Amino acid sequence: MPNSYIEYTGAGTGANQLGQSTFSYSDIDVLNSNDINAFGETSGGSRVSLTISSRDATAKTITLSTAPSTYAKLRLFRQTTSNSLVDFVDGARLTESDLDTAYKQGLFVAQEVSENAGGVGTTADQLKISNGSEPS
Repeated sequence: MPNSYIEYTGAGTGANQLGQSTFSYSDIDVLNSNDINAFGETSGGSRVSLTISSRDATAKTITLSTAPSTYAKLRLFRQTTSNSLVDFVDGARLTESDLDTAYKQGLFVAQEVSENAGGVGTTADQLKISNGSEPS
């Protein structure tokens, strides 16, 4: 099962390096490009939520407001809403798209919970960003 996140750690300015401001999330399957978020991690382990200035759903890239070159690591992560995206109604025709969306939403939320709970006492704590709150 693929991760619901991608980490970048290189120090250069080329593709997939921390010196750039545009990053690909092509290895993460998403329902909506707005489900992708980012944080930077300092060498001391503090995590800071990063501002995304634009998203390109076709190219599956995000552009950060500033290049995260001051961080030791950057993580792009999927954060799927657990609010219902599809409302099935009696007598309505079921479409493949609605069924796919409902299935993928449940799968993605389960993957994210599993990854966050995998290291009890570590992963959930690591997701806390610098202001002390957890990404919602």
